[in-house]
Amino acid sequence: MGQWLSILHEHGLPAALAAAEDHIDIRWPILLLAILTPLLIIYCRNESRVRRLKMIQDFIEAYPSTEAPDYRSDYEGAQDPSLEFVKSKYMADVRLSRAMSEEFQSAGPTEQIQIIIRATRGLGNPGDFQLFASSLGFIVISYFGFSTLFDVLEDGLVTKTASTPGACPPEIMTLQFQVIGSLAFAGAFVAAVRMFMRGLAAFDLSAYTFLKQTIEMLASILLIIVAFKAFPDPLRAIGDTILASNEEGACSEIPWYWLALAPVLALLPESSSNFMLTRMQSVIRWVKRDDDRFADVTRVIPLNVIEGIDYFTRFRLEQCGIHEVQNLATYNPIMLFVESPYGIYQCVDWVGQAQLCHIVGIDRFLMLREIHVRTVFDLERAIDFRGRRQADDPPEDGPEEFDLIFAAILLATTEVMRNIEKTGKLKPFHRKDGSIIAASVEDYCAWAHDYVTRNPARAKICIEHLMGWISDDLHVRRLRRIWQEMSDSIGLRSERLDNPRRPARDPCPNSDALPQNDSDAGDQPSTVTA
Repeated sequence: MGQWLSILHEHGLPAALAAAEDHIDIRWPILLLAILTPLLIIYCRNESRVRRLKMIQDFIEAYPSTEAPDYRSDYEGAQDPSLEFVKSKYMADVRLSRAMSEEFQSAGPTEQIQIIIRATRGLGNPGDFQLFASSLGFIVISYFGFSTLFDVLEDGLVTKTASTPGACPPEIMTLQFQVIGSLAFAGAFVAAVRMFMRGLAAFDLSAYTFLKQTIEMLASILLIIVAFKAFPDPLRAIGDTILASNEEGACSEIPWYWLALAPVLALLPESSSNFMLTRMQSVIRWVKRDDDRFADVTRVIPLNVIEGIDYFTRFRLEQCGIHEVQNLATYNPIMLFVESPYGIYQCVDWVGQAQLCHIVGIDRFLMLREIHVRTVFDLERAIDFRGRRQADDPPEDGPEEFDLIFAAILLATTEVMRNIEKTGKLKPFHRKDGSIIAASVEDYCAWAHDYVTRNPARAKICIEHLMGWISDDLHVRRLRRIWQEMSDSIGLRSERLDNPRRPARDPCPNSDALPQNDSDAGDQPSTVTA
């Protein structure tokens, strides 16, 4: 060590590295591969941030009402939370210099995005150094893993054998551990890269991700080596048990199935362990078991049920963490637009369909779609719609007949309800002939529909009350605000063909001109001409 330091002091770093290379066999191509892997991932993360920030900037410029303070809000200066959450996701972890920070505080929304883009383009900002420091363990495991993997591949995955009975000699066992460990590393490396790519797609790549994958890789390699040591040839052991053989086996080559199992077991270490623990509940009685009686009626609703989402689109959405209809129904449509290749109107339409399906169930959703109700807002307009014949006319209620038409579907019996009744032995109560009786879900739903619609004067109130609590979820309200602001930006002329252009006027010239109700607010001119 002292000699190396003296060379470094007298001849500089190149000479010191050359001297170190003479004593330490550093494989530079493999080291370069191990270092470049996290660097490329960090660079791709920055490129993804820049691209998506530009999309957010374009969205603000196209729909400025989503960023401007809402003068009709109860809170002064309130802005669209959906857009603010998206901006925060891509801007919260950025560290700016003092000069940039002062510029950022005095800049407008689009100028702030431009400052973040300048600060994060390429490599070299403080956040990049933190991510790279957290990946040092991954680099070390990758270097030694690839070095060992290339060595055993050069030997054709073949180890020495011994004719002596009993356990293999230490030198042969070490070679076998190298083969199994390197193959396990190959599977664990692929699993880690997959996790990194998922983190890039959802912009969820952090120091925790690198540390977690480093520990997962190390744990997978060690556990698979231990499993190989415990069961080096399980098929032969089973055969000896069946044949009642007492002969000790000689040290042989690694069985072919271990060469296949080592990388496969390392691909899904966490999922495999979770699956094993779940299955053990039926064996170990002292473990608290799940009540899986209703597994058939609590299935997840696949994304394919949404119109416009096919088999390949479904897998693209899964990269954003959207695996079922409930995930899509509660997802931020602006974030989905930024993080996927799909347009904003397509994302809004998908989320609106998913919300209707999530709220009323897949059975009623498909039935409603066949009678021209596709989204939660279609149902809202069909039941509780207030329109105008002319733009300046007062709002009028929609026809009451449609309230009864759609109430017949919303209060209908489904197969899921029948299965719940059958499995859980549930008998809901309802009133019949002046007494309370327990009946089937068919009779209960029929009684509920008759009870709600029996009085025509109360039917409309009851059905619109039903629609009120259906459409009052937070994710529905968020989508409604985005829908309204985009509709305002498109303008009144887009409501129907041949709608005459109106002269532009200031929507808020003074405090007296503030709209007093929703009907007044609907007449405000658009910010962007359609």
